[in-house]
Amino acid sequence: MPFFRSIEQRDWASDLLDNGILPSYSRGGYIGVSSLKNSDVLTAVSHVASNVARFPYAIKDEKTGDIVSGDELSYLLNKKPNANLDGYHWKFAMAVNAILSGDSYSRIVRDPISDKPAMLEFYLPSQTFLDDSNPNNLIYEFTPNNANRSIVEPAQNVIHWKFFSYDGIHGRSPLLSLGDEIGLQESGIDTLKRFFKSGLKGSILNAKGKLNKEARRKMREDFEYAQQGATGGSPVVVDETMEYKPLEVDTNVLQLINSNNYSTAQIAKALHVPAYKLAVNSPNQSIKQLNEDFIKSDLPYYFEPIVAELGLKLFDDLERHQKRFEVDTRKETGLSIDDAKKAIEGSLLTPNKALIESGRMPSTNPSMDKYQSTLNTVSLDMKDEYQKMKGGDKNDNRFGNATSNNDD
Repeated sequence: MPFFRSIEQRDWASDLLDNGILPSYSRGGYIGVSSLKNSDVLTAVSHVASNVARFPYAIKDEKTGDIVSGDELSYLLNKKPNANLDGYHWKFAMAVNAILSGDSYSRIVRDPISDKPAMLEFYLPSQTFLDDSNPNNLIYEFTPNNANRSIVEPAQNVIHWKFFSYDGIHGRSPLLSLGDEIGLQESGIDTLKRFFKSGLKGSILNAKGKLNKEARRKMREDFEYAQQGATGGSPVVVDETMEYKPLEVDTNVLQLINSNNYSTAQIAKALHVPAYKLAVNSPNQSIKQLNEDFIKSDLPYYFEPIVAELGLKLFDDLERHQKRFEVDTRKETGLSIDDAKKAIEGSLLTPNKALIESGRMPSTNPSMDKYQSTLNTVSLDMKDEYQKMKGGDKNDNRFGNATSNNDD
């Protein structure tokens, strides 16, 4: 599609900070790219974004619940949304920006003939302006890098991810609620850094005689100057006019700072990430159970706003009555072999349906599309008839009851 232009990619972190969209630590904020300096926030954001990106987004029929295969929108979302991004990194970047800044945007470029979505152009929050002066007619203005003009689009041509919104228009970053927690964690780390960097300052130097403040300052400076260049374990040299005594540090305080998991647990809670992912505790459940619980209980906080936005912007009104978007997590949370077997034996699912629900490819065998049953599970109105056929007619070969008239 030659009429599609490419987008020059730049350092998105610098763009957000330079344009003042995301405050840095020096401005007293704990939101945006600057918060990724915190290892717990980086781990939590990466974990959420990778899970949002790694699952395919499927289109399902509203009546049958079957996945619609071969749909162009599935290819667009999961494989190649535009000329510069694959499906994984488009979803990852959209999720990261929605968490850090509260909003993420992609412009829908439509085919000029069919008016169907043909490409998704990803834009940074720093490149996007939302005019909400008329809430019933939102206008998005995109300014590409090194461009001398802006692109103006109505809301129906913009995919706008926002995981938390109090007005339905603007998103809010969960990191805004973590200022105290991240600040507490930073203070603990700074305390440790000051301790290990303090060196000889963690000591008392006793001098003989009575010294005024200038003499005390001069003596301290002379002592520090004399010890410059000393390495760890080097001896401290003093003369008879002074006595050097290192301070004893209460290691319990350092241990408390180092083992404080409160801030980490709060970060995990705000971002809907299991605490064990940030090494807060060691759960007794299996990894498979924990992972399934995370996908079923926590990730819907992110999945539901995404599929709702995709259905609103990528489907027309008729398609929304017929189809829906859904995140396909069957490879992780699908039916187990035992559950699939029980569903088949109970005539709840056909063998092919059981294969699909367990995250496997269906068989081409036509009999796999039929409900299975056994003679041990027949309806009550057929029970008497089967009993008569089973024990009555001697000439009935269906149950092995026929007798032979041939005496030979």
